[in-house]
Amino acid sequence: MKFNNAVKIKNQRIKIEREIKSMVTVIGNDSVNFFKKSFSDQGFTDQTLSQWQGRKSKRDNTGRAILVKTGTLKRSIVKRTSGYTAIISSNVPYANVHNDGGSIRKRGRGGVFNMPKRQFVGNSRTLIQALKTKLNSRILAAFK
Repeated sequence: MKFNNAVKIKNQRIKIEREIKSMVTVIGNDSVNFFKKSFSDQGFTDQTLSQWQGRKSKRDNTGRAILVKTGTLKRSIVKRTSGYTAIISSNVPYANVHNDGGSIRKRGRGGVFNMPKRQFVGNSRTLIQALKTKLNSRILAAFK
């Protein structure tokens, strides 16, 4: 009888570990999709949507969305998973200055340009709540 319980517990543990690793992938994928949505929303959502500041220069940019010229920045948002961790990142060198704002040197002309903060990645209560809801239902299903 004890042996049967041990086998049952071992099988449950394996199932739960598999489910947790699957949840890490879900968290990563949902986070990437949420952050990429900032580009179509033209702003970042924490509890509510904070719209990005518009461009000062209208030259060559009429009708084009903010932070979108080639789509490289949006496409660069990726997830990497390792064990029980999902890391969301971008390998584009200018991602941080767009996300956080800051001063950058102008090429050729000298001088400094102050880039406004146009956050597209970061802590979001809306994202966290959506993930909690999804994960809670998956956890409950795993224990059935």
